[in-house]
Amino acid sequence: MNKNKKIVVALIALVVVIGGIFAYRMMGQDKGDKDIQIVIKADDKTLYDETVDTDAGTLGDLLIEMEKDGDIKLEYETSGYGMFITGMGSDKLYSNDDSTSKYWIYSSDNNKQCVDAGFCDAADALKIKDGDAFVFELAEATY
Repeated sequence: MNKNKKIVVALIALVVVIGGIFAYRMMGQDKGDKDIQIVIKADDKTLYDETVDTDAGTLGDLLIEMEKDGDIKLEYETSGYGMFITGMGSDKLYSNDDSTSKYWIYSSDNNKQCVDAGFCDAADALKIKDGDAFVFELAEATY
């Protein structure tokens, strides 16, 4: 009986330790409350410039959240390369224009993933952190 009691106590201790490790890891993830600055420009005008409060983990999730909340207008396609933005705006949707070679591009001077790579990855693969800032611009492609 004494041996069984030790086994039960050991199992309870193991469950408590595993639960503590799991809780610690969950608190360390950056899925929580973040403030992200989003700037949208088209036709030499700033259409949107706000700091958005979000729990999103990626830029793509944040943009979809903003579109669902009615903060912005958004069109995108998903390909093997990820989320490709084809239209954005606030009151009006501005779309890519093949005839003028204008396409939606975005950049960040402080997102670690963008800075380290020298470019921003597909929005759905781009992890965001509190304080990140992104500028979206409908601009002429320079090849």
